[in-house]
Amino acid sequence: MLRLLILIVLSFPASSALTQETGSALPYSSVYEHERSEQLIARGLLQMEAEDYRTAEKTFLEAVQVAKVNYGLRAPQQRTALEHLIEALLAQQKWQLADDQLSYFEWLNDEIYLRDFYDYLRGTKQLSELLYRASADAENSNSTRYLILAKNLSWRAISAIEATLGEADPELVPWLYDVVLAHYYQVSLVKRRSLLNEVALKENSAEYQGWTLAKSESLRISYRIGRDLLSRIQQILSAGPDSPTEASALAVIYQADWELLFGHEAIAMTLYGEANRQLSSIGALSERLNQLFGRPRVLPDPVLYTSLNRLEAALAQGPIQFRAWTPNYPGAQLPSAKVSLADRPQPSSALVEFTLLPAPPIALMGNRRIIKLGFGLRNVDVLEITPQASALDNEVRYQMSLLQLRPALKDGSPVEMDGLQLRYHFAPQQELPNNRES
Repeated sequence: MLRLLILIVLSFPASSALTQETGSALPYSSVYEHERSEQLIARGLLQMEAEDYRTAEKTFLEAVQVAKVNYGLRAPQQRTALEHLIEALLAQQKWQLADDQLSYFEWLNDEIYLRDFYDYLRGTKQLSELLYRASADAENSNSTRYLILAKNLSWRAISAIEATLGEADPELVPWLYDVVLAHYYQVSLVKRRSLLNEVALKENSAEYQGWTLAKSESLRISYRIGRDLLSRIQQILSAGPDSPTEASALAVIYQADWELLFGHEAIAMTLYGEANRQLSSIGALSERLNQLFGRPRVLPDPVLYTSLNRLEAALAQGPIQFRAWTPNYPGAQLPSAKVSLADRPQPSSALVEFTLLPAPPIALMGNRRIIKLGFGLRNVDVLEITPQASALDNEVRYQMSLLQLRPALKDGSPVEMDGLQLRYHFAPQQELPNNRES
């Protein structure tokens, strides 16, 4: 096949080679026509569904070669086939081959930057999602490297936007938030059982449960970077003659969430109140705000909402849904379907009912040696587990203790909520007690 490709390429006239370099389709049909590339991708996806990853790898590799012949070595039309090729390699744990293709993807995307800036950003997001997916694989001992690569890729996109569009352009907002989330994932890396201490105490007949973690310099660095980036996001969204706006006021909510994640409850409560005040000042009705923020959300929110309408549309009825992403990042929810380990079987789920307290125990807040990663709970009741397993009950409680929820807010202040329900979906590759026992 390689010899045939070489012969075909060498047989092209100079005018055709020039056409290829621009990424345009060939002016005539050949055995490597566009339809053939699409057919190969469709066939490869079917092979992925059948878990025939080795054959899918070969199919996607051929589709990449077809795109190169049709459109040129620097053409963006390669990216779809290349993305699926990398997915097939990751599914087979062929880390070195996947690294080679990821490097090629990055080189290709840099070449696209010189011709189409916004297409470069689309390709950067595509590559970032592949890196996050690779970082989530618990069977790769070097998975953390992919997280760092994804974060650095976002920084490169930020630098490119600043150089092209300016340092206050709204296009920066989602990329800045991507870096914030990356720092949270870095923090979650240390939420391992060996580093956590279980806390359970009673105060005024109320029982509190949670897990604590010793502070470290890396936690403080991630906190400061995330805080500064969220402040920059708020400044970008508040720019202009009309301030505050919905977008800038909602950005204050995310600043409060970040403070809460790192145990700065007093600062968080002040910011929640400030966000409510700003939204009220621009005409948002208190009834609507109480409805939107009266339902707790698991933090950090993977989506940065910049309008009340979008936030309202995202609210779901029934139990709070939490889909764990990977054992590599305990307590982190799946950012998007694009980074899920779709080739892995989906594990158990559990329905839990509990009371969410508006603030953590005072005893934990006053301990300067710890940073709280759990939250105040009482009346915890595991209603159902799929599949049923007595050993899984304690595992559900442990995984729940690693979550942080935004409290229910009424007029900008936290209130206690009884009878909350949360559907916890365990992460793919999560080693569960019933699996170990069997």
